[in-house]
Amino acid sequence: MSGGIQRTPGRGWRFRLFFLLATVLLGTVSCAVPVAGGLDEVEANRIVAALDRAGIEATKDRDPTVEGKFVITVIRDEAQRAIVTMQSEELPRPRAPGILDAIDKGALVPSAAQEQAELVAGTAGDLERTLEAVDGVLTARVHLNVPPSDPLSGGPPPKTTASVLLEHRGTTPPLTEASVTRVVAGGVRGLLPADVAVVMIARPALPHVSGKDMGHVGPIAVAHASLHLLQVALGALVALVGALGIATLVLFSRVRRLGAEMAEMEGREGGGA
Repeated sequence: MSGGIQRTPGRGWRFRLFFLLATVLLGTVSCAVPVAGGLDEVEANRIVAALDRAGIEATKDRDPTVEGKFVITVIRDEAQRAIVTMQSEELPRPRAPGILDAIDKGALVPSAAQEQAELVAGTAGDLERTLEAVDGVLTARVHLNVPPSDPLSGGPPPKTTASVLLEHRGTTPPLTEASVTRVVAGGVRGLLPADVAVVMIARPALPHVSGKDMGHVGPIAVAHASLHLLQVALGALVALVGALGIATLVLFSRVRRLGAEMAEMEGREGGGA
């Protein structure tokens, strides 16, 4: 009789149950995926703002693979839309080299022409970053024509000129042409605003997605900003239901065991009589 008695699961079985529930919850919470990494804080903030305008909830965290950099994560269901949004906004933007980046520190005795080229390239990169920092500017390209000065020529110094190609979002540029020429001319010695040519290209404005636009988790419609929270809550609910089901099975097993023990005791008393 005792061989047929079912035994209650031990402590190790309970640990396995808790581990299973923790795995379910962790899988639910960790449904965020990175869409951009290795970013400086300015570029990371720019991406978060662009995704927010598109109604996509994004998180900025420290990049564990690159010291001092940031990574942008979104929920898995929004990853494709986030990538499309970043591509349309031309994000993340390539970093133009500045003056310090353009200097060739490996050359022991750099030539005058090399120093001049590095200085011009670095100045153009600094100006590009300044223009791209303006909200609404997608890309900026600055081309400087700075002829080297020759003090032995005896003639007037050659004219310095510049051209700027500016891409912006929407029909109205975020900067006027006069503002662009002042910024560029002010950053290059000997460059006059009249010698700066500016070309602006408009890109279609993306529709602003309000928080009322809905996403779906199965048959449930919810605002995109609350989509991740709902997924976590549903995952926790599934885990809770699973735990209740397992607890019911454990309770049923104990009841069966108690019934078997009582039947065994009655059989022993009847045999003794």
